This record gives sequence, C-alpha cells and structure tokens, in this order.
Amino acid sequence: MSETSLAAAGRNVITIRAEPNNINGRDMAGEPALYIPLQIQLLPAGDQKNVEYTLIQLAGKLQSQPLGEFATFHVGPLAEPSNPSPFFRQQDAVVPLSRRQIKRLEDARAGKDAHLQLSLSGLLWFPTAPRFELSRPQGNLDLTIPRSHWLDRVLLPWNLLTTKIIEINFPQATSGESLRSSYSRVEEAERHFANGQYKETLTTLRLGFESLAQNLGFEAVGKDFFESLFASAHPEKREKARDALNGIYRLLHLGPHEHATNPTQNNQPVLTRQDARFALTLAYAVFEYIASAT
Repeated sequence: MSETSLAAAGRNVITIRAEPNNINGRDMAGEPALYIPLQIQLLPAGDQKNVEYTLIQLAGKLQSQPLGEFATFHVGPLAEPSNPSPFFRQQDAVVPLSRRQIKRLEDARAGKDAHLQLSLSGLLWFPTAPRFELSRPQGNLDLTIPRSHWLDRVLLPWNLLTTKIIEINFPQATSGESLRSSYSRVEEAERHFANGQYKETLTTLRLGFESLAQNLGFEAVGKDFFESLFASAHPEKREKARDALNGIYRLLHLGPHEHATNPTQNNQPVLTRQDARFALTLAYAVFEYIASAT
C-alpha cells in the first residue's frame, strides 16, 4: 500500500492511498485506460481540527522514470465532506492512455515491474469562510506493480501486448486453420516480449514457422515450404518472397542458440528489446502477407 497526503488549511489532514495490485487496465470504448482505485480519508482541518471542508475535485499527473510526466487526469466533480471519524472512502481514478504513451511506458518498463508515480492535487471548498483552496501534493504515490500483475491485469485487458496496428484476415479454408494455429505462437511470443524475454521471443516465433510448415505437410522449414506459400505467384516474385522469408527464419535462429549478455563477451550476438520487436513486427507482416495470399 502506497500513501501520500494533501494539506487543508495548513494541516496534512487528507490521506490518499493506493494498492498497486488493485490497478487494472480498462477498455474504454475501444481505447485503453489505467484504472487506479484510490482510498481517501478527509479529516477536519485547523489547529483545533474543527474546520470543515469539502473535496470538490482531484487532479493527477502520472509519471515514470525516466519518462517524467506522461499522462494527466481528473477525478470529479466530487462533493466529499470532511469527517472527524477516521475512515477511508474509495474514489476511482481512470487515466486514458494513447497507444504511443503505452509504447513509451513499455519501453521504459523493458519487461520488468512497472514503476509509476502519482502526483495528486485537490480543490477544496470551505463553506464557513466561504472560499476555495488548492491543496498541493506533499509527496507522490509511488506505485510498483509486479510484472506478472501488469501483464495479466493491465496489458491483457488492453489487448495491446505490443503496440501495433495490423489486421490479419485468416481465410476460411483449411489453410486458414493452419495459419490460426501457428499464429498462436506469435501471441505466445508477445507474452515473452512483454516479460523482457527476448531470446524466448525469437525462439517461439521460429517454432511458429515450424508449426505452420508441419500443418501444411512439410517435414521442415526450408525453401520448398516458403515457395509453396506463393505457388501461384510470378516466378520472380515467388523467388524473392521465398528468399525474404528464409532470411527472416534464419534471423530467428538467434533465439535457440546461446548468446552473450554483454556485447564484448566472446564476440557473441546479444539480443535486445529492439531486436525482439523487429522480429515480432516481421512475424506480423509475414502472417498478414501469407493470409492475404492464401
């Protein structure tokens, strides 16, 4: 549980809490949003703790290292009065995010836990004055969301394990079933990518090509298999498409083979996040191309 406070009439009497494991992803009419349930305690202000006020609105900034501020949101209008009894009431914060913001956040997370900071301020109304007051934050809500929770409860509801805009229309014939079956490996590779497992990302994509070859009656992935995918194409186009796919498949061989974790170690290749994203993007393009050509 993370906690921060806001001041009212010069005293830190507003307490705001958030439990990282309760944070979820939401789909808001097709657009992603981060759902953050807040718990708020509003004690009376003043030296004698007898000054009443009403919380009218909360404003928030979502931050992350090394991104800094990358999203803002508002909660309200509200009408939550202070109360001398110490209890917490729930107020939900919904932070709309764009695909670009999610991509930047995922790049910063790099397959690890998600580290977020929430900076909150409040608009207060003092009925006996009467006057408004802006309550500024005394500190941030530091939220560390475990990688597994982020993957299953945030990314999956967004349906955006990687930021992409691509449509794959699988044919209705038997070949379409084979493509859909093999594409499940690409979806599995997306999960590896989200977990920062870049070697496993390439390995799983390679298994996707092998599964497709076997489903289509080939013993192994090779030039004959790739040529068969473009059997009705012009010979020159068929040859170039075959060579392109074979080159991509050879790139994926980097996954199953051991490689160094340091680029200066034994002159061995090192797989980075950019490499894994490149391989995933190629896989999306290949399956879209094959599906449209089938």
